[in-house]
Amino acid sequence: MTTIALGLTAACGYSLYNLFSQRLLRSVSWMTITVAMFATGIVLLGAPALVVDGLPGRAELGDLGLAAVGGLLYTAATGAFLLALRVGKLSLVVVLACLDGAFAATISIAGGEALSAPAVAGLVLAAGGGLLAAVERDRAAAPGAERRRWCFAAGAGLALVTAVAMAVVFVAYGAIDAFSPLTTVTVASTAGLVVMVPLAAAGRALLPSRERAAGVIGVSVLDMLAFLAASAALALGPVSVASVLLAQTATVSAVLGLLLLRERPAWWQTAGVLATIAGVSILAWAM
Repeated sequence: MTTIALGLTAACGYSLYNLFSQRLLRSVSWMTITVAMFATGIVLLGAPALVVDGLPGRAELGDLGLAAVGGLLYTAATGAFLLALRVGKLSLVVVLACLDGAFAATISIAGGEALSAPAVAGLVLAAGGGLLAAVERDRAAAPGAERRRWCFAAGAGLALVTAVAMAVVFVAYGAIDAFSPLTTVTVASTAGLVVMVPLAAAGRALLPSRERAAGVIGVSVLDMLAFLAASAALALGPVSVASVLLAQTATVSAVLGLLLLRERPAWWQTAGVLATIAGVSILAWAM
């Protein structure tokens, strides 16, 4: 029961983070939000990481490197995701970004891992659904110009970049066994800040305005709380149950987009969203 509650809490937390971030992005730079997220991660998780794991030693240098590289990839994934949210529909962007599990499974297959029949079925369903959700009719062609029949939906390409980057992050983090996820995320957040602080300072987006500060801090805390709930759900297990519940982030975000934001994807995109959610859920259960 606790695992179910934590898994659903994490899915809802991530979905609310997605919703509020999309609204913030109308007036706040994605760089500002990213810096705040990483700083919040260090503040909230740094001390617990030291209590649980202590200071890493020389024997953990390899895993520290993996955590740092994962942090840089996570920075790229976060930037791509926020940019996708700024221009795309919540109900499509989040679902496509949630294909990270499908890409991670593909990487595992390429590495020689054999998947069960349900996992393969989930992978195929997620891939087909993602393709349907990502395309739309091209209505932006200039009058008289040759018109393409189909094009990527706004934000779809960036969402898929997010999914690929996060898949590699998952593979890297899966190889870390020297310390807990608390230290992993703290190291990753530190690596992200090293990159983002100079970038945000150069773009004059290091700090939010007074009017937006509460919102930026709020979504950052929401992201970290969702992460803690997700980590606890996976730790308590069973992992199969926790993973399926966490995959429902796509479901909740799609519902929020349809009900609150009045988004209206085309019929094939709606079918693609449903197929992707089903495929991701099956894949999470089977893996």
